[in-house]
Amino acid sequence: MRHVFNGSALIVTLFVFCFIATNQVSAHGDMKEIFVGEVDDYKVAVSVIPHQPMVGHAHFTIEPTDVKTSNPIEEAIITIIVRHGDEAFESRAVNSPSSTTMYDANLTFYEEGDWEAEVKIQTLPDHESSVYFIVNVSGESIVSGTSAGYFFLFIFGILVVVPIILVLKYRRANKTA
Repeated sequence: MRHVFNGSALIVTLFVFCFIATNQVSAHGDMKEIFVGEVDDYKVAVSVIPHQPMVGHAHFTIEPTDVKTSNPIEEAIITIIVRHGDEAFESRAVNSPSSTTMYDANLTFYEEGDWEAEVKIQTLPDHESSVYFIVNVSGESIVSGTSAGYFFLFIFGILVVVPIILVLKYRRANKTA
């Protein structure tokens, strides 16, 4: 019974430490601003993670402001489109109740090279404005799909195999005692 209490106390201590010791995680942590431009009555700032977009996933944050008042725009329909050769991908940028002035979009780049990016912003019906810029996408992604899968299998194997070994080892020890 003492082992159960020690194990429970250890688990509770770890959970408390994890919640106290960690900072709040945010999608807007270490973004790099890659474009700032004006169109019509809007100033549009675009930031990205990773700092140098590469083949694979990229997270974009668009921050529109009103040029006349410098107030952030909280109600807009924003779309980001990237084009490379004959390929084009589109993603709707959305804001959240906790961050109403930042619009987030995720895109996946399948090839390296210079991609033309277009950010469309619409605050009034039937009135859409666009800004254009180039996104340089570098080669190979940091983590390939197969290596991530092998890592998952390794961790999963440890989480399954080790408890089975421990149960079999200590079950035999209890039967002989």
